[in-house]
Amino acid sequence: MSKKRNVVRNKPIPEAFKGKVYLDPTYDPAFKELFDNEDALKDFLNGVLELEGDEMIKQLRFHFEKPIEFRVPQRKKVIFDIFATTGSGRFLNIEMQRLEHDYFIDRTILYKAFLVIKGRKEMEESAEFKALQRYEQEKRRYQLPETISVWICDFDLPDAKGEYWDEWSLYSRHAIRNGMAVPLSKKNKYIFLSVPNFTKSADEVKGSAEMWLYLLNHARDGGELPDFGSEIVEEALDRIRVENADDKLLEAQEHDMTTKEDYECWAAGKIIAAEARGESKGHADAIDVFQELGVSSEMIAEAKARLAAKSSSAQK
Repeated sequence: MSKKRNVVRNKPIPEAFKGKVYLDPTYDPAFKELFDNEDALKDFLNGVLELEGDEMIKQLRFHFEKPIEFRVPQRKKVIFDIFATTGSGRFLNIEMQRLEHDYFIDRTILYKAFLVIKGRKEMEESAEFKALQRYEQEKRRYQLPETISVWICDFDLPDAKGEYWDEWSLYSRHAIRNGMAVPLSKKNKYIFLSVPNFTKSADEVKGSAEMWLYLLNHARDGGELPDFGSEIVEEALDRIRVENADDKLLEAQEHDMTTKEDYECWAAGKIIAAEARGESKGHADAIDVFQELGVSSEMIAEAKARLAAKSSSAQK
């Protein structure tokens, strides 16, 4: 049974959310609300990592919008949607990605590189590592912790079209040729989940991973969702109910629905592709779409200038 919170609002519910039961958790604010609970995030990760029995995550620490910064040699920073560590020494980042853009795969690799370095740094600064004898520490100079990147995508998967689940690891070409496709290291894994490609009905859902995918896909439909008999899910859904959201959450959600840096990457790719094809109309149409999506005024102005220059050049 859902629980209505005593929420004090000073502003009316924005039009975008009227008639909706839940906030759309594919946007960052609602995504964070949905998983802002250790039990909820553990349940999701246990399902995604297919952990059972004694292997299930017992302890979990997590941070939202965790900035990871290094000098390589210039300062470089990425911000993980969720950065998590388990009691067994796993390091994870969980990303909710609404738009596929050029260099998306490169981005996943870059984020994973930062995760590996962050994991290694925290491992060698741990009390357990510092308690090792000097020679044992030297022997482990290049030891890496287990790192897992989970990308929840609101689009088709880059290398598994039509599927809702894919995993990447590092393989030996020789081993694959000989029919032994075993990852070179179990410590390095990418998991990709496609929200729209998960089309199972509520009755067909099996396991916690599918349960969370169902919620992510259907919370935006507008109506009530099943809690699958799980108190964890019931509480998670209550956190993203429109009637339970305060002004701050509603404002953040509404803002995130109209301005997002991923739109900038996507928009830039569309403009360049239209120019490469020599399609002035496609270029102009793209600008109209950018305006509807809330792409920054600076990018729209630049796109218009490029279109004007292209049209002027074509007339000469």
